[in-house]
Amino acid sequence: MGVSLLAGSAHAQTSDRPVTDDQTAQPTAEPQAGIKDIVVTARRREESLQSAPVTVTAFTGEQLQARGINDVQHLFQATPGVNFDAFPRAAPRPFFRGIGSANQGAGGDPSSVAFLDGVYLGRAAMLGIDFYDMQRVEVLKGPQGTLFGKNVVGGAVNFITAKPQADAAATAQLTAGEYGQLNGDLMLNVPITDTIATRLVLGVVSNDGFRKTSTGRPLDDDDKKSARFQTIFGLGTGTTLLVGADIAGQDLGQTSRFNVRRLPFHATGNSKGYDDYNKPRVADPDRYGFINTHTGGARAEVNTDALGFATLTATAAWRTVDYDSSDDLDGASAAVNAATGVLAPAIQVLQKEHADSYSAETRLTSLGSSPFSWVGGLYFNHDDIGRQRESQTAVVPTTINQYTARAENRSYAAFGEAQYKFDFGLGLFGGARYTDERKEYEITRLTGSRAAPTVNYTTVGTPGITRQKLVTYRVGADLRLNRQVFVFGTVSTGFKSGAFQEQPSTALLARTATAPEKVTNYEVGIKTDLLDRRLRANVSAFVAKYRDFQTVQVIPDASAGVGATRVSTDTGDATIKGIETEVILAPVTFADLTVRYTYLDATFDSLTQTSAILANGTPVRRDLSGNRLSRTPRHAVNADLGFTTPRQDWGWLRGMVTFDYQSEVFDDNDNDFIEYRRARTLWDASLTYHVNDRYSAQLWVHNLTDKEYRTFQVDQANALFVQYGPPRQIGVTLNAAF
Repeated sequence: MGVSLLAGSAHAQTSDRPVTDDQTAQPTAEPQAGIKDIVVTARRREESLQSAPVTVTAFTGEQLQARGINDVQHLFQATPGVNFDAFPRAAPRPFFRGIGSANQGAGGDPSSVAFLDGVYLGRAAMLGIDFYDMQRVEVLKGPQGTLFGKNVVGGAVNFITAKPQADAAATAQLTAGEYGQLNGDLMLNVPITDTIATRLVLGVVSNDGFRKTSTGRPLDDDDKKSARFQTIFGLGTGTTLLVGADIAGQDLGQTSRFNVRRLPFHATGNSKGYDDYNKPRVADPDRYGFINTHTGGARAEVNTDALGFATLTATAAWRTVDYDSSDDLDGASAAVNAATGVLAPAIQVLQKEHADSYSAETRLTSLGSSPFSWVGGLYFNHDDIGRQRESQTAVVPTTINQYTARAENRSYAAFGEAQYKFDFGLGLFGGARYTDERKEYEITRLTGSRAAPTVNYTTVGTPGITRQKLVTYRVGADLRLNRQVFVFGTVSTGFKSGAFQEQPSTALLARTATAPEKVTNYEVGIKTDLLDRRLRANVSAFVAKYRDFQTVQVIPDASAGVGATRVSTDTGDATIKGIETEVILAPVTFADLTVRYTYLDATFDSLTQTSAILANGTPVRRDLSGNRLSRTPRHAVNADLGFTTPRQDWGWLRGMVTFDYQSEVFDDNDNDFIEYRRARTLWDASLTYHVNDRYSAQLWVHNLTDKEYRTFQVDQANALFVQYGPPRQIGVTLNAAF
């Protein structure tokens, strides 16, 4: 392929070549032995993971494939310090270092977000993207409010797809397993001319359900189809145009849930809370629900070195999502609910959403080997979100309690960060971002008879409006002590705009936004490559101070009827302290060990939380100061132990065992051991036969010990409805490269 295409594509932030310690993004040769380097773009320029003053967990595409990580839930399980709950399954809610948001309303935003090739994914259902043919995935810990900006308070995950290349290539993957698991993926990379190449990725994921109804209908099933294409055009030396589009659709059946309030409760001892069912495989919801989502978008990016002193990157993107779900939250019939003391005959949650997100960014990144390097740019984002939510407590509803909302958000920003690197290894850096963000929110509540509903209130025409103009910053220093040891320290800030409530009781509350969520994070770290790069040990320690942290709970609402609920939003202040570690040991060519450990001490300095709504509409509030933040385990460990045989004429074998431990978790801020997850340990194992570098077959087992573990739960109507993760599953994956 022509020189113009290759030269330009080197700046598309996709290279996996090692980068020199001066952080000028100049490639050097990879050592023949030892732990391989990973290039990351956590600071919007290519640099070695071991020379980036940021706490990052990075996975290459090969590592994702070897571990069977093909969706965000498996990614978060492999990343200590990141947790999630799976309600609903197609829109998991991530929490980074204890910071996230359960607010899925049109007037709320995530606190920890995802980016696809640098493009903001602002709605939870947008995370249903295809993982096949990723260049790498970077999980950034802590606020990234300077260079990534919008709503990156707790952290971010950046999915970086593989880009079109000069040589023709193709890969294919086929997976078959228990529970009717059948996945297929295909990648085609086609050079069209000397200066044009295209890359197409197709994927299908399906299974027949990990659990069933008594009549055999699938529960917890999977049915996902996806496609992605990208084309790169060489427009002259050092200049490229990259255009692409992707789409992913999911058509899921009802999720299984089980009322564990029927089981023993333990207030003391090592196994607090309610017991779990032993291998629950059958549930009988009286209303079989569904989840249908379609998400995707288009993107165009120009990269050019024509300016001489800097690379100019200009990106324009559109993301969209359509989401429709009907969920039987109680997972049982009215007769079963009555016999077991559930206060409502049925609990249904209906949600619909359509959202469009438009963004544009222009960025300059300095070129050359000067000790002074910098990046700066301008950013624009516009989100248009329409959402409808309704909760019902009757098998056949005759009344309505529906909220229909629309939010229009727009954000402008200017940002920059610079670093000066001294000859003796010291680097000083600092940057800031100015953001002007405006959110407009209107909502209508319908109540009364379902046949002839009445407008309880509406703010259409007189919406709630919140606007923030503020500066976030990051300053710090790093020091390369020698080729083996790198240390850094940073102070960084982030913010999230104020949120509007999803189910407010009055028009006044509907127009009232919370204060913006803000954080200041103090962090120090050390990154080392020792024993001739056979031992890598990275450790970070941090203290984060949060102000007006937005918390969202589903609470009892007696004003809407027996067993009814409402989504309530409150704010508080919190302090989070923690340690992040990553140790990789590869003492010999046939054995390697990776251990990642996170410790979190996350408590509220102050929080007055709405815990219930009385029949007359009066809120009941509780002081939860000193409580632990929800969805935040104190200890989390993920470890991989691998063995590889020497290469022979017949090929070679690669065995891997994965250990995933998480200490106890409170799923609400009350810390009352009701919505509570006990400590759990999961094991995965795999054995891969490599015929050569092109063909392989992997036998794998997920959840080796068949552990029952909770992924979501809600305390409602005198019941605790629990959603479990997948049981043990055995399968085979075939890979081919052409």
